[in-house]
Amino acid sequence: MKKIVKLLLVMCLMLISSQAAFANADKETMQDGADITAVKRIAIGQPLYTPSSDSAPSKEILTQILYDASRVARTYVISYDEVANNIKKDTSTDIKALDRRQSAKILKDNVKNYADAYVILTVANNSRTSFFFDVYKADNNQLLYTYEIRANSNEGDTVATYTNLCEQFYKHFERSAQEQLKENSKKK
Repeated sequence: MKKIVKLLLVMCLMLISSQAAFANADKETMQDGADITAVKRIAIGQPLYTPSSDSAPSKEILTQILYDASRVARTYVISYDEVANNIKKDTSTDIKALDRRQSAKILKDNVKNYADAYVILTVANNSRTSFFFDVYKADNNQLLYTYEIRANSNEGDTVATYTNLCEQFYKHFERSAQEQLKENSKKK
């Protein structure tokens, strides 16, 4: 009887440890005083990214992955292409033709016309790929929310991995907004 209990205990510990080993490491931070419950429309900014291998998606594909992953979100997400086209129509400035710094400045100045907030993705390709999502308030460029997630060491720089990491961002952002909404309703 003792051997069976020990065997079950060991199997249970192995199962728990294997599940923890396959989960992506992540961390989220909400800025003090930030109200993410007011965010109904998020615009996507151009990612800060350089492909590290031949199998890694290009910057344009990553931008599309970030938009396509929003299908798991209830928040309305505006693609980078749509924002760029709207800015071109309204200001006659093609931010896609400008360098990264100039296009980022013009995006920050004009995104308030199209969304409540915007997200900038930064990708670090070290031993493990890390995604850093920064959500800014559109009207004053104030940082509201950050989310960092790392791919597992066995996950490559592929479209599937990048899609999974982006989907996790949208899920966590909405979960944080729901938690903040519950906390705000308890205070009233």
